[in-house]
Amino acid sequence: MGYTDYTYMRKAKQLWIMLIMALFATSCLTAEEEFINDRLLSMCDEAYYHCGLPTGCVLDSKHYVEGGFPGVRRVVVETEENNMDVQVRVFIAEAMGGGTEMLVQLYETDCTVNRDTGKKQLIDVDLIEEAGDDRVLIFNLHAMQEGEHVVEIYSDMTARFLLIAE
Repeated sequence: MGYTDYTYMRKAKQLWIMLIMALFATSCLTAEEEFINDRLLSMCDEAYYHCGLPTGCVLDSKHYVEGGFPGVRRVVVETEENNMDVQVRVFIAEAMGGGTEMLVQLYETDCTVNRDTGKKQLIDVDLIEEAGDDRVLIFNLHAMQEGEHVVEIYSDMTARFLLIAE
């Protein structure tokens, strides 16, 4: 075996080891860590009101909030221009009891809800099954007006969840 063959085999072996280590490192992330990505937890417990509703905070793309169902959770999201899409993602971190109903709605800056583009509702479905293997529910809403919008989410399931809105 010549020097170049030995060097080639050694480099190939190093490449395989680095590839295996990279795969191992990425596979160590939990589903929750993948969902959060590099966002920071927002306690979202301020006395913040919008549209006469307690919301707790303004949620941006660098943060996420944690909450529990059953019940309602509200946050404020800001849009920078008219006619923007807002994606709301819910990660079911810990399901303690199934549910069959979820409502997500986006209040416009004038505190109305556009029933066609600002409201999504799941009724009579198994929410845990609907979330699938990645345990994520995604709702795409449309904001007609620029400014601050209340995002409201309700479910009858018993669960701890993480919420991202962007």
